[in-house]
Amino acid sequence: MPLMEREAAFMIRLCTDKAAYEAVPRRRFKVDLARLRRSLERRGNCEITLWTPQLMIAKQTDAIEITIVDDGRLIIRNVADEQAARKIAETLLPELMVSKH
Repeated sequence: MPLMEREAAFMIRLCTDKAAYEAVPRRRFKVDLARLRRSLERRGNCEITLWTPQLMIAKQTDAIEITIVDDGRLIIRNVADEQAARKIAETLLPELMVSKH
């Protein structure tokens, strides 16, 4: 089903510093960041620049930076607009769901 025909899985809002977008899942869940890290590294299109058990930062080859928090929240930097941030969040959602506890 196309994205616009179903309820969006994330609420997207501009951060107060206006330098990034925050994607907040409509339903919170716990993400296994260690498993997600391995999955993203296998993809080969991003570098994990910071990793802790609570959050990680992934930088994609196109310079987009995504902070992933273990409760499913995302901070997405270096995107043109809200629609681009939403697309990234929706694309990453299956990876987050596979990695949840």
